[in-house]
Amino acid sequence: MSRTLFGIILSLASAASFAANSTLASIAYSHGATPLSVATFRTVLAVVILFGILRIWRVPTRLPSRLRWQAFGLGILLAIYSFALLAAVSRIPVALAVLTFYLYPLFTVIGAWVTGQERMTLSLGAALVAAFVGLALALNIGGGELDSFGVGLAVTAAVFNTVLILLNRHLVGDTDSRPISLHMLFSGTIGFLVVNAVVGSFPMPDTTAGIAAFIGVGLFYSFSIIAFFSAISMIGPVRTGILMNFEPVTSVFLGVVVLSQVLMPLQFLGAAIVVGAIVFAALNKAR
Repeated sequence: MSRTLFGIILSLASAASFAANSTLASIAYSHGATPLSVATFRTVLAVVILFGILRIWRVPTRLPSRLRWQAFGLGILLAIYSFALLAAVSRIPVALAVLTFYLYPLFTVIGAWVTGQERMTLSLGAALVAAFVGLALALNIGGGELDSFGVGLAVTAAVFNTVLILLNRHLVGDTDSRPISLHMLFSGTIGFLVVNAVVGSFPMPDTTAGIAAFIGVGLFYSFSIIAFFSAISMIGPVRTGILMNFEPVTSVFLGVVVLSQVLMPLQFLGAAIVVGAIVFAALNKAR
């Protein structure tokens, strides 16, 4: 299997896993958990799992001093975007939070073009526009009052994730991203633990279903974050960002199966547009 194909598979798997993570977080909230407790637990678990994997594979985890501190700095960005998105999910419907968060592929394209990391093409721009229009259709949640603060949290998550993607590609380059991801997750964990100490509480779900969802969030997130940064180092931030549009499509599917949400025909049309844009962009970029 080629490096490019493996990177594409990792991106899609990461996207589906992130969708499962958001769905389970919503369930955990309904049983007593909070965004902070969920964010803290899943980041701690991700650090432990990644560290164990690297030890088993005998991958060196030490980084040069400058690179280590840069990774720690990126970890703070990771923590901010992670908490902002989880907080948005607690205030507005998951579909709206994910849709708003998915402004980040557009931000990433613009940022990569401005910084010279990627070349903007007409076909790539058209694919991004089509993907965003498809998302708007697929994740249409109907009427109701908008929580402007919740939407603002999702936009904040999109902005910080864009900066994280671009800086991570510049930092990692063609080197192994796993030790850098470990340091990022470690600094994010320290940040969350400090905040928890200041808050003085760590709400947990009070039912068996809630606890299962809580643990599931950590497991899916651990896989997602490792696969995500590995994919960036293989196929670049723009293509990874485009393929990650599979996440909201998966969120629609999980909403039907897990959360019993009803989809309208127009939403299925939007999902088809997104998938088509993803495949077109990936094949065009590969050529």
